[in-house]
Amino acid sequence: MNKPVVGVDLGGTNIKLGLISPDGEVLERNSTETRAERGPEAVAGRICDAVLGLLARAGLDRRAVAGVGIGSPGTIDLQAGVVTFSPNLPGWHDVPLRRLVEEGTELGCVLDNDANAAALAESWVGAGRGKSSLILLTLGTGIGGGIVLDGRIWHGGNGVAGEIGHMSIDPDGPECGCGNRGCLEAFASATGMVRRMKEAIEKGEKTSLADQAETLTARRIHEAAEAGDQAARRTVQMTGRYLGIGVSNLMHILNPEVIAFSGGMTGAGRMLMDPLLEEADWRTMEAPRRDVKICFAELPEDAGIIGAARCLMLA
Repeated sequence: MNKPVVGVDLGGTNIKLGLISPDGEVLERNSTETRAERGPEAVAGRICDAVLGLLARAGLDRRAVAGVGIGSPGTIDLQAGVVTFSPNLPGWHDVPLRRLVEEGTELGCVLDNDANAAALAESWVGAGRGKSSLILLTLGTGIGGGIVLDGRIWHGGNGVAGEIGHMSIDPDGPECGCGNRGCLEAFASATGMVRRMKEAIEKGEKTSLADQAETLTARRIHEAAEAGDQAARRTVQMTGRYLGIGVSNLMHILNPEVIAFSGGMTGAGRMLMDPLLEEADWRTMEAPRRDVKICFAELPEDAGIIGAARCLMLA
């Protein structure tokens, strides 16, 4: 493919777009508000307007690009090009997004999950460049993920592979938002970290956050830990340990070359990564651990648009 592609990263608040060259360079950027409350067809219309606006800014017409790749939150019917459900987009059930964008732009379109797209970008031109296999974990309110094997997204039997946050690591653990108990997400997401810090406050542990239990966020816990709050530091480090358990499971099952982390929680840096690596090292057999690169992602801002474009390039 020797034409650029428009990559679209659809979020609950904003739509990010980029004109992506065949070698992964971002040539032009644009963004617009999602305004999800107006409904799926209105959002699709905003995507179409933004795509055509991006081309106009770049001085290109439709014939100059190969098409549009979209990364959307939620579960995707890949064959039909339909967003079957998206909790971040209220009212989105069985939305034929691919068809709506193709009709509105007169360009070919490919649709995939946004975490899958981000993983593909990291594999192609980010932390996994030059490697054929990568797993990306996105650390935020929940834990998402994407799996790339042999340079392509691993979608699984019916397109929903990569729900890394819902591997069980403790059968008697806290309830997860999915309804199960003991999921990695319940322990190691921002939500899980806040819950654990609140439990420490309730137990009477000495902390500067004692009077902030009702307004706690992962960021505040990180900041307190950096300022020397030992209870907050233990909470962050325990989050790293839980992530290390999950990483060990992934190494044993898939033996990837790279495991990368993105999302707001990576702001904790070495305080999170060091206990993660320590836990993963002693839990993992030598062979699957030997050559795995475990790191933070390299494309925090552009992974969505680059990966969405790459989805179309590989279609």
